[in-house]
Amino acid sequence: QMFGIGRTKKADADVSGRKRAGTRPLWKKGRNAAMAAIEDMTDAAEDVMEDVQDFVEDVGEMVVASPVFAGKVRPALRKLAFTKDKLATVTKAIGDATHIDDLAFLGVMGWALVPAVEIFYELGDDDDEGETTGGDVKKDASDSEKGSTGGHDATDKKKPFLKSIAFQIADHVSQFCRIGLGVYGFDVLEILLASLGFDFRFSDQLSEIFAKVAYSVWAAGRIKIFKQYFISKAVHRPVNDLGRAGIADHILDAALYGLTGFFLLDWLDVSLGLGIKSMLTFGSAGTLVVSLASKDLAGQVINGLGLAASDKLYEGERIRLDSGIVGVVEKMGWMETTIRLDDNVHMSMGNTELSNKRIINLSRTKQSTVTLTLKFNYDDIDKLPKVLDNIKASIRAACPELIDDGSRPFRAVWSDYGSNYLEVQIETHFNIPPISPDYHANRETMLHSINGAVKESGVAFKA
Repeated sequence: QMFGIGRTKKADADVSGRKRAGTRPLWKKGRNAAMAAIEDMTDAAEDVMEDVQDFVEDVGEMVVASPVFAGKVRPALRKLAFTKDKLATVTKAIGDATHIDDLAFLGVMGWALVPAVEIFYELGDDDDEGETTGGDVKKDASDSEKGSTGGHDATDKKKPFLKSIAFQIADHVSQFCRIGLGVYGFDVLEILLASLGFDFRFSDQLSEIFAKVAYSVWAAGRIKIFKQYFISKAVHRPVNDLGRAGIADHILDAALYGLTGFFLLDWLDVSLGLGIKSMLTFGSAGTLVVSLASKDLAGQVINGLGLAASDKLYEGERIRLDSGIVGVVEKMGWMETTIRLDDNVHMSMGNTELSNKRIINLSRTKQSTVTLTLKFNYDDIDKLPKVLDNIKASIRAACPELIDDGSRPFRAVWSDYGSNYLEVQIETHFNIPPISPDYHANRETMLHSINGAVKESGVAFKA
């Protein structure tokens, strides 16, 4: 038996004889129990070794029946070896299937169309200017009439070429032809593989797969750009700052990507027989893993949409978080939001984390506050009322944006006794945004006015 410690028939007979003999000493009982435990462990080890041996034999049979690399590497390398006859065959096959006219057309349309259209576009603009300065009296008269009635005059210029319809049409045709040239390259690759003798699954459908995927992704990208353009026109906002309409833009993006993906998967399943359904069928363990992994992702996406819909912040706005972070919102993405801090460091924060914070939108704050604490000597205590009146009068005269209608506090008051000074508190509010350049200029003007009022009163600040 395995390891040489198994029981023999003689040992079994001795044990049964001792059982019939009656009661045994305690030390013999302990010895028998230990032997029994060792025998059980031996039996278990034998079972495990037998299972391992069976598994190894099964794997060996599988490898022998269906080798992966055995006997296949050398034939593949031999196919790559070019001989004179093989090179001639490959060259003839590619030459018969390709035409220089096709390549020239796709190349010119892909890379020379936009510059050519731009040249004609600019020449047309020059011709219009020549006609305008040609000295046609009637045309000048009509132009002057248009100018007097608010119409367009002769000095009106065309839109820049990059913003013209001509550029959009030429650019789309150019991109289409560039992708077509890539498809042409995959056609040549198919011919090359077939001429070398390579025959694997989908080797004769490479160009079809590339064309389908490339044009589908390209079309989705074009649709996305036009979608953003029409949304920006509808809400009268720039494309990079759609505001609340950004949530509609994100939802339509998700729908567009989803439809494109499902279209490609359906085509791959039906046309190529890739068995997408079987690829997407997971076991219970796989489903659990995917569900747990996508839980946080879904939360980030939902919270991102919630932030966009809540109207708390938009891209380009300056915010302050309850943690003290102050910065400008650079980008609101599906998963995270990027904030540019005052030192130009970009910080990314997950949408879930950001949605759980208290947000102060500084860009939407139209009024600002300036509070100051001043200190005066005890020797000037009798002059303090006059000093405070002069300070308020000086601020009113120097700061026209001061809110002094009673809707906001405007105070210059003696607030406390210090150890060796009198404390004065000044509180002012202005119709100036706190993050605008005017805020700092107004604050400086206010400080100068206070200094002048104090000097006029004949007192000095406590050092």
